[in-house]
Amino acid sequence: MDIVDAHHHLINSTELVYPWIDTRQPVLTALLSNYYDAAHEYLPEHYRSEVDDARFTASVACEIGASDGMAEAAWVQHCANNFGSPGAFIAAIQLDSDDVADVLARYRELPVVRAVRQPLYWAADPSKRLGARGDYLTDPAWLHGFEQVAATELVWDLLVYDEQLPETHDLISSFPDTTFVVEAIGWPLDRSEDGFARWEERLRAVSEFPNVVLKMQGIALILGTSEAAIGPWIRMALNIFGANRCMFASHYPVDHLLWDCRTMVRTIEATIADLSADEHAEFFGLTARRVYRLN
Repeated sequence: MDIVDAHHHLINSTELVYPWIDTRQPVLTALLSNYYDAAHEYLPEHYRSEVDDARFTASVACEIGASDGMAEAAWVQHCANNFGSPGAFIAAIQLDSDDVADVLARYRELPVVRAVRQPLYWAADPSKRLGARGDYLTDPAWLHGFEQVAATELVWDLLVYDEQLPETHDLISSFPDTTFVVEAIGWPLDRSEDGFARWEERLRAVSEFPNVVLKMQGIALILGTSEAAIGPWIRMALNIFGANRCMFASHYPVDHLLWDCRTMVRTIEATIADLSADEHAEFFGLTARRVYRLN
């Protein structure tokens, strides 16, 4: 089966600076107590050694908080040129900065850059605030920056918790020609029965926009590693969006702390065993190839 990993990270700690590594962030250790076990050099050969058992055919790398996002993107382009992977890169951008136009212009000179993102995760609980502010989606300067992204062919990877999804509707509807990728299965903060119902409702609402697709990275980090834990969420997400608008992703090296590649693939396969062969192909590979324009 053609398996495309739609989201993993690479870390070049020899040449790049990662502030979150140099200064430990309580929000990350609150998320996973041993999160920093993954905070070390993680090059394409390290990634390949961990996923070869599952025969991944392509992958999409994602920025991971380097202090110089442009240098990070240039290094990933070097990896793509010299090692043939990753096939695409999701680069970092700060939309309320003064240099958005320049950054986008430089990204467009790097063929591997197919998408950009900026963390917007915000919650009442300070230990869950992975974004810098909670008002980006209504900030005129930030929205002006987004207009410049929309003028390109770049995908926007959307990092919000499920309770923030209603706030994204105006943005998504205002830019119907931009593809939005909702990351981390819409990241439900409340995993109780009532929380599941609210997550489902929010996900159904955002699925009404045809320019939105869903990515399922961080499954183990957010939901757990057993079929019983992840099954209801994955099956509901696929029911809402359809396999042709959902993408499999590993979230390595972080989720590698929780399960190996074979276990990950087999567990997810077991949860969607009732899907057709065509639906399996869409979820595990074809959707990511379309969205991130992979060969």
